[in-house]
Amino acid sequence: MAKIGKDGQQIITYTLVAAGAYFFIIKPVLVKLGIVKSAQELQQEASQQQNIQDYVSQSLATQLPSKSKGEWQIIANNIYNDLKFSGASDNKSDAGYQVARVQNDADFALLYDTFGQRQEYFFSIPTGGLQDLVQFITSNLSKDDIATINNNYTRKGMKFRF
Repeated sequence: MAKIGKDGQQIITYTLVAAGAYFFIIKPVLVKLGIVKSAQELQQEASQQQNIQDYVSQSLATQLPSKSKGEWQIIANNIYNDLKFSGASDNKSDAGYQVARVQNDADFALLYDTFGQRQEYFFSIPTGGLQDLVQFITSNLSKDDIATINNNYTRKGMKFRF
């Protein structure tokens, strides 16, 4: 076996130090700041996505939606356009109205599914990661607005609540 020269040892040392610094110092700081997701967050997110997909599938199997998928796509786009610019030009009342157009759990499942994952902006600068419909609504509407939507869903006999 060939010996590693002095230059090779330095390269290996620097690589090990850089890797150690990343995994033991930089990555924990990035996780703490919320820039990088921890392994637990990634696992929880995957579990939540599966649960949501199960809910969507079950709702669509047991109920008929009141509108077509295309109509829910338009409504999802309206909600996104109402809330995408964090606080600057939000139209929270219209977003609340759009979310309240849901008539049953199948409608919500289609709305959630067509909304997908979208980016929020603060003065045209992306903030945080991609968010789903629930995250958009809960982070942009007041507790009173969310309570009004939840009351609306309760009167309609829906299972879902924000």
